[in-house]
Amino acid sequence: MLEQAVLNLSSDDTTLSRKQVAMRERESELLDIACGIVAREGFAQLNMDKVAAASPYSKGTIYNHFNSKEDLFAALAIQALGKKIPLFKRALDFEGTSREKLIAMHTGMHLFSKLSPILAMCALVSRTPAVTEKSAPERLEKLNALEELVVSFGDKFIELGQRSGDLTLAPGITSDSIVFANWAMAFGTSSLVNNATQSSCVSRQLSTNIVLQNLNFLLDGMHWAPLSCDFDYQKTWERAEKDLYGKEIALLESQS
Repeated sequence: MLEQAVLNLSSDDTTLSRKQVAMRERESELLDIACGIVAREGFAQLNMDKVAAASPYSKGTIYNHFNSKEDLFAALAIQALGKKIPLFKRALDFEGTSREKLIAMHTGMHLFSKLSPILAMCALVSRTPAVTEKSAPERLEKLNALEELVVSFGDKFIELGQRSGDLTLAPGITSDSIVFANWAMAFGTSSLVNNATQSSCVSRQLSTNIVLQNLNFLLDGMHWAPLSCDFDYQKTWERAEKDLYGKEIALLESQS
């Protein structure tokens, strides 16, 4: 079921009409323009007038794609999830223990947050009441479906840990709580590293792999074997970068 969902997500445009393909391409172009505005001015300054002014399209055309700026935020979140999910699939196929596969997933998430910091933040922005109340229902339905798919990937990593005997859940701890803890740790750490470098708390850690460090704190606390004192997970991180995310690393290097 998970594999079929990923296959559906990555299907090509061969079943779409020429008009539908053009609509999809135009929407992607408008989302890129919106990202540029947010990068320069911040989320609070994004509005439909600015998107229209920065694009070759009329405001009416833009409203054919998005019914409000809030709907635009939801569309950005959908785009973000669509780009993250293939990274998770690669991590599941990574050669290694269940914990190494999970670390490979976090490697991909961190690279995504560095490559697309605006899209990475949309996971939070798109879930505020101001956005969900004004987004198109069909947009929210797609966003919810993609979020469920992401959560199912998280469940899969936990299942692999339990099946292999690397992870035994303590009484009162559920798969849901571990999936949330992983997401909160990854999102929070990457957000701080990418956006709060002037903070002394962050700057003191920039010479270390702070994402992996925090992840090891979390997984060691769950007694997810092998523990970090018994295994070099920095080598796992580097192997994931090389074997799974070479394209993303090359893009980052081209931007520096």
